[in-house]
This record gives sequence, C-alpha cells and structure tokens, in this order.
Amino acid sequence: MTVTAAPPSPAPRTFASPGEALSDIAGVVRRAAPIAGVYLRGDIDPELRERVMVAVSHTNACRGCSRVHERWAIRTGVSSDELESIGLGELASLSAHSRAAVLYATAAAETRFREPVPAEVAAYAGEHLTKSELAAVDAIARTMALANLSANTTEALLARLPG
Repeated sequence: MTVTAAPPSPAPRTFASPGEALSDIAGVVRRAAPIAGVYLRGDIDPELRERVMVAVSHTNACRGCSRVHERWAIRTGVSSDELESIGLGELASLSAHSRAAVLYATAAAETRFREPVPAEVAAYAGEHLTKSELAAVDAIARTMALANLSANTTEALLARLPG
C-alpha cells in the first residue's frame, strides 16, 4: 500500500459554479449525523479529526484553513513533524489508522467527492477504520472541503473587485 498522498494543489481550489457549491452544501447536510457524532459523541478522536482537516485543507490549497487547523492540531497533540509530513503528502510516519484516514480523505477531496476513491485506498481504509470511523472521516473531509472552497472562492471574488 502506498504511504503517500497526492501533493497539495499549487493553486487555491474554488467552486466552478453556484450549482457546485449547492451540491457540496447538500452533501454535507446529508452527513449531519456523522458530523454530530464527531463533535458530540467523539466518534473519532480530535487528533485524527485535525489530521484529516489539515490534509484536506492542503489538498485544496486553503492557506487560512491550513494555518488554523495546524494550530488546532498541535493543541490536540499532533506533532509538528506529523503536520509537516501531512503537508508534504509523506505519510509513512503516521500510524496505519491515521494514514488510512488521511489517504481516504485526500483521495476523496482530490476528486471533490465526485468519484469513488481508488480501490486500493478504499481497501486500506476498510482494513484500518471501522465503518463508523470511515463515515466520520468522509463527513469531516466534506465539511472541510466545503469550508476551503468557500473561503478560496470568496477570496478570489474579492480580489476581482475594483479598487
């Protein structure tokens, strides 16, 4: 199994249309139960949640979200070395559990959740994450991607304003 993720996007990823944004919002809303489970029941630990959020933010080249979630990750106990590895897409130093979550989240974010993750990534995730954890990782990744693309799109639109 590969232990590397795709390198971060060189340019901030934005929504292509209002319809795409609405589709992503609907995708997050449909996953309200797993999202609530993460924050209300602790279905995945905060360190894993933040690793996923940092990885997805890097995938979408959202500088603001990356900075915020890197700080939050450190507060939860994620090391600076782990964050650097995630940022580079070099995941060998992560536990198999964390690696599976990060690989799955970044593979899904790469396609903007429009295509299934590669079979080997899905199989690896299935070996190291429970179905409940995988649902939580997917929901958190989608939520983070929505925030990333919203922030990047807003920033791009504001940059077009005159003056």
